[in-house]
Amino acid sequence: KDHGESDSQVRAKADAALGTALGVIVCVGETLDERDAGKAVKVVAAQIDGSMPVGDGATDAVALGKIAVAYEPVWAIGTGRVAAVEDVIEMHAAIRERLLALYGEAGEKVRILYGGSVNAANARELLAADGVGGALVGGASLTADAFLPIIAAAGTGEA
Repeated sequence: KDHGESDSQVRAKADAALGTALGVIVCVGETLDERDAGKAVKVVAAQIDGSMPVGDGATDAVALGKIAVAYEPVWAIGTGRVAAVEDVIEMHAAIRERLLALYGEAGEKVRILYGGSVNAANARELLAADGVGGALVGGASLTADAFLPIIAAAGTGEA
């Protein structure tokens, strides 16, 4: 959003990365205005449809686990605000639905991560939420003191 990239530009970058055997994490998320207007799911579904790789090898990359999606509400990135767990569950289900539409059964293999102010205090609850396959941690990954409790929450379910 801040770089002005379109969904088609994100898709082209993802396709290019897969062409060099790199793995890909495609980040999607709505602005606060879009969420407040009740458009969050519609916006993110359109981002999935427009930005997920579909070029040569995309289906194979999905099957091999080389493609992931990170749901990062734009309004939560670096703000200390985090989406409510029920909203995360709803969005991850909507993302999964779009992935299945794009890739068929192979869409089940795409990990859906949550990102957006993940920290030691909320990691356990977010990682335990239905449909959440991991976390994309930003600022909290910069120091061991902040990151180690998140790692513990991911590994044991306890922060």
